[in-house]
Amino acid sequence: MADLFSSPDDIEREKYIVLCGELARCEHAYYVEAKPLIPDSEYDRLYRVVVELERAHPDWVFADSPTQRVGAALPEGSKFERLPHAVPMISIESLFGNDEVRDFDARVRKGLGLSVSTGGDLFSKPDTLSYVCEPKWDGVSASLIYEKGRFTRALSRGDGAFGEDITNNLRAVGGVPLVLRSEGHGLGVPDLLEVRGEIMIPLATFESINAALVEAGDTPFANPRNAAAGSLKRLDPQFVKKRGLRLLAWELVRCKGGPDFQTHTQAMSAVRDWGFPVTVYRAEVTDVEGMIAFHDDLEARRDEIEYEMDGVVVKVDSRILRDELGSRARTPRWACAHKFAPREESTRLLDIEIQVGRTGRLTPRAHLEAVSLGGTMVQHATLHNARYIADLDIRIGDQVVVRRAGDVIPQIMGPVLAARSGDERPFDWPSACPSCGAEPQARGEHRFCPSIDCPAQMLRRVQHMASRQALRIEGLGEKAVVQFAAAGLIQHVQDIFALDYSKVAALERWGKKSATALQEQVDAARNPDLPHFLFALGIPEVGLETARSLCEHFPTLDSLREVLAVEQNEADAIEQLSKVDGVGVEVAGSLLAFFHEPKNIAAIESLLSRGVQPQAMSLAVASAAIEGVAGKVFVLTGTLSMSRTEMKENLLAAGGKVTGSISKKTDYLIAGANAGSKINKAQSLGVEVLDETAINLLLFPT
Repeated sequence: MADLFSSPDDIEREKYIVLCGELARCEHAYYVEAKPLIPDSEYDRLYRVVVELERAHPDWVFADSPTQRVGAALPEGSKFERLPHAVPMISIESLFGNDEVRDFDARVRKGLGLSVSTGGDLFSKPDTLSYVCEPKWDGVSASLIYEKGRFTRALSRGDGAFGEDITNNLRAVGGVPLVLRSEGHGLGVPDLLEVRGEIMIPLATFESINAALVEAGDTPFANPRNAAAGSLKRLDPQFVKKRGLRLLAWELVRCKGGPDFQTHTQAMSAVRDWGFPVTVYRAEVTDVEGMIAFHDDLEARRDEIEYEMDGVVVKVDSRILRDELGSRARTPRWACAHKFAPREESTRLLDIEIQVGRTGRLTPRAHLEAVSLGGTMVQHATLHNARYIADLDIRIGDQVVVRRAGDVIPQIMGPVLAARSGDERPFDWPSACPSCGAEPQARGEHRFCPSIDCPAQMLRRVQHMASRQALRIEGLGEKAVVQFAAAGLIQHVQDIFALDYSKVAALERWGKKSATALQEQVDAARNPDLPHFLFALGIPEVGLETARSLCEHFPTLDSLREVLAVEQNEADAIEQLSKVDGVGVEVAGSLLAFFHEPKNIAAIESLLSRGVQPQAMSLAVASAAIEGVAGKVFVLTGTLSMSRTEMKENLLAAGGKVTGSISKKTDYLIAGANAGSKINKAQSLGVEVLDETAINLLLFPT
């Protein structure tokens, strides 16, 4: 307390400290406890006092001042920096229906060697398993990192391995503690804490935002998730703050120098004590019936709840059992998302259009009379293929039932037969590609335009050819390809290797330095290994793994073209191709169709004439082989910092082999986080286990 001997500055500073503490307490009560302590107007008045004190004494400002929620805007044209996640943000398996949830429970119990619950009957040893059920919020996922109790970084989910640095914008999100609460719980503050949660806009706020946009003549947001995502992409945190975004935490990922939690329940209780808002809608259950009951109850109440949700997340509560179960490449084995039933509406089918995809697949798309589904205006829906249309007897002019599968992809479920007038007409599949006029070729239930020179495919084929898994031409992304095409610099796929770099340099946002860097990237891509070259061509049904298998049998482009030549007997060609692992009749037919199309032959010849020289498989492998990797057999398990695909690519490029299961022929098991039972099998067979650091030392020796 100030006394008679305190200076005016001391009194003012004490007032400032007290006010900051009071505002922090009010924010916690408002966002976490949902129990406002003072009216908004009073909060705003106290906030303005703090702002004035900080203006007069800028040296007083500290990290948990309420004013520090909003940092400076990024310069116009800036991009959010992409950074790696310390622990990848992998997806959760989506389940649609009670039977799939029962299967999930059975898999978990089998994986743990526990009893299986069926209609309340237990078999084998007593059940000790517990699950936690929580809402699956429909917002933007983010990871928040705290060091010594202070908020230091936030990353968006991104692709799961890398996210965008959205730290400044997260400071402006309600419920994000800038400093962890350290009083009243006895937990202390960990040295490092990583918490994940969902950034959302309350439904009432979303409606008011859209009303204001409509009044201003602007396009409203389709749904709250899009509004949240669009807000977080803005460069100005002040704008983000005005949007009224909120955080709800749903997982503790890392905690170093702090308590060791045995369960998710314990961890989330601590997360709440540290100052994070968490859901009040949760339940701990021990069987499938408990999961289903929670799901059905929450679904029935979903329109009463403040935020948008699209299902229920079910997690194994024990963190020890989670580690034992481990993860697949993309999803953990210990969690699932039991989705809500999709919302359906009926509307008029106005027409059926044909879209041409990157690989030439012709996909029918329904053009609908606009209808609102789950807050999104839907005008188009997929019809998959001709058989789907025929089996459901869908006709142009029909009243049709449309839903968003998983609340995301619009899908037509069928016609309303009782509403037919007799004026509806069947859909006739076009006899020519709507883009280039080539005759479509049928493969299974799908039809394809066989021409690599098809204008509708050109942009996407160029992007594919330049992609990392193909020729890896950095700088030739989607925006650049569209820009080059608009400028007339790219009209065909092969034009990548005949760019006029003086004209590139003259384009907006380029310049001589950027054009020269692109030229170096293009020149470096002129000598790809044959599998990547084949993959880059975008042949339907031929992924990178299939391309590698082909090149093990046909190591040069000439040897492959020989078996695919027009003069070759088709039956003989299919027989030879079918000897290749992973190549069946459908893939063989796709290869033959591609290499028999005159425009594709001309495009390949043009690529070769422009300096592209695919390297024979043996030469490519020999040049890239790394001692300690070449000739060895690897199996991957657990969660790695890079994607499984990228790790596999690195191993294959270094001359190694990658298989899916451990056997006596396996040389190494590469084990990431949550590795699971494969480690035990490896140890029983005497297979050496490497962590990611060890394999990276082999792959990338210094």
